[in-house]
Amino acid sequence: MEVGIQWPLVLFTLIAGAGYGLLATTGLARLAGKQGDETRTWALAATLVLLVIGGLMSVFHLVHPERFMGAITNLFSFSGIALELISLGIGVVVAGAFLLLGRAGNAAGERVCAGIAIVVGLGAAFLQGYAYFEVAAQPGWHSLALALGYLFTSLTAGSLVYAGIAIVKQDDAATISLVGKVSMGLAACAAVAAVAYAATLSGEGLLGGTALAMAAVAIACELIALGAGAWMAFKAPSATVAAGGVLAGVGGSVAVRVLMWMVAAYGFDFLWMATANRGLLLF
Repeated sequence: MEVGIQWPLVLFTLIAGAGYGLLATTGLARLAGKQGDETRTWALAATLVLLVIGGLMSVFHLVHPERFMGAITNLFSFSGIALELISLGIGVVVAGAFLLLGRAGNAAGERVCAGIAIVVGLGAAFLQGYAYFEVAAQPGWHSLALALGYLFTSLTAGSLVYAGIAIVKQDDAATISLVGKVSMGLAACAAVAAVAYAATLSGEGLLGGTALAMAAVAIACELIALGAGAWMAFKAPSATVAAGGVLAGVGGSVAVRVLMWMVAAYGFDFLWMATANRGLLLF
């Protein structure tokens, strides 16, 4: 029996994942010394908004949302959902500290936060996908290609959001070019991860019909995002191109997540593993 697409979880990992990507890109731009004050402020504020909204989305997938506090009190179980909650909390703290130190003009503190932001952004985005990898009873999930797909689609979307903010805030061309090149590389990795995940599903006999179409959508969206990054890297900055890139990045993120749920199926082992690792549907 099919599990069905769990839209609150799709939105949770999409929105919070973009927040992690935006956090990491903000840190990278700061360490590269190519970042305007307004760009940094708006990027970090947007990061906080994305992480908070993403966190709220994670509540809505619970059968009993009032039991959400139980997950918080069980953080040190280090299950998939516990790690995601810890990551959210750390991400909010780092983004908040980064924002406050920047507003205070503390350059040394900013650089420290920038380095931490990169590590947290990368780690948290990977953990979102790895939480599903842990559910070994789902052959369509137990693939490192899926975890990498989560990582790179999140980073791609976040980097393109940063590029859009930099363009709107009229940051210098060097900043936008740098972020464009980063977005190119991330989108290329996301496309490769989507291809690898599709190959994994095909090997399991799970890639057919609508699943195949969704995999094609994911790959196409990431290639469009790559093109948007290339334009910003080597052409004049364009808010329209940045907006198109963000939409493509978001589309690729959604497609990978929806594909994962399309190939999921219920079974006794799945329910047991979900309870142990993540509590996907059972709270």
